[in-house]
Amino acid sequence: MTDVPFVYKYMPYRKEFFENFYLRCTPRSALNDPFELRPSNQYTRDHALELMGELEYSDSPSEEELHNQQWIEKSLNGAYNKTGIVSFSETKDNLLMWSHYADQHKGIVLCFDTSHPFFAKDPSRDKQLARVHYRKDRMKALPQSLRHGLYMADSTRIYFEKSDEWIYEKEYRLTCDLYATDATLCTAEYFEKNLNRKHPDYKPEPVTDQLVSITGIENSCHDASDPAVLSMLQVPKSCILSVTCGALMPRHEKELVKEIANTLALSYEIADIDPDDYCLTFS
Repeated sequence: MTDVPFVYKYMPYRKEFFENFYLRCTPRSALNDPFELRPSNQYTRDHALELMGELEYSDSPSEEELHNQQWIEKSLNGAYNKTGIVSFSETKDNLLMWSHYADQHKGIVLCFDTSHPFFAKDPSRDKQLARVHYRKDRMKALPQSLRHGLYMADSTRIYFEKSDEWIYEKEYRLTCDLYATDATLCTAEYFEKNLNRKHPDYKPEPVTDQLVSITGIENSCHDASDPAVLSMLQVPKSCILSVTCGALMPRHEKELVKEIANTLALSYEIADIDPDDYCLTFS
């Protein structure tokens, strides 16, 4: 569990969310920060050496050592490619977050209970919720953690490090293996191009005008790191505490969300533009 009782999700209003309760677990190829899960060369080299067990590494490594290091670096990139991220925030009143992630104040913010088992750490799915640490410089050295009295490599920290220029987001993130999510969607174009020939008898179920479900496809033969593939985590309804409508959301959509909130027994709020200050009020 985390050190905050609630986390908030800024998002455009999609009525489909309240039907399937899916949140996208986003691969690094679809994240809006190009530095995500791309550690410095020094960090990657240190990580490779740690995995190789090379406590002493010469300035002129042998051809075999170089081959091993390059293979490990490739393996690390493979691990980063199969890890997805669901982003949350500590606060619901950030003006930039409303603008950037909640459809320019026309979307919604959901409040989640972090004590719910949905947020519990699950090593079998590489699933964990943690606070993002913001820093001026990219991580150069492999961080260490104390386990059973021994200092060991902490390979998970890279998933929770960002430039301090993003500090306004106050982000918490949930990581998960993209191949261990609850549902997988893709564009119809991706299916036709990459999967149809491999599985000519498989009929994907349409989800929207552009997306189809490939959740039951054999052998998980899709590339979860492709931006055209959407790996989804299903949030239990009991995990959601409230929904807040944006200040510029159309009135008829606010009424629809209010009806949904009443049906699901959620707290319901409306954000309003403060008449005097650069802030929002909630009613």
